Amino acid sequence: MGVMSFVFFGLMLVPLIIFLVWLIKKDKNRNYLGLAVLVMMAIIAIIAIVKIDAHFMENNTPGMEPNSKAPSYK
Repeated sequence: MGVMSFVFFGLMLVPLIIFLVWLIKKDKNRNYLGLAVLVMMAIIAIIAIVKIDAHFMENNTPGMEPNSKAPSYK
């Protein structure tokens, strides 16, 4: 994963954790089913993002094309 991916995770993961803590404190009935579904969806999203980003970084690395030539500015 690239540096920008870690920045993105930092910017998205910290507010998510703060939101989950706030949600737990706000729930007066202590119904954890909705919270469990929310956490599972977040975990699935994180796994999907990591796999898609790893696939993109492997296949789209700049300068790795075998037929790349220096540009001609004529």
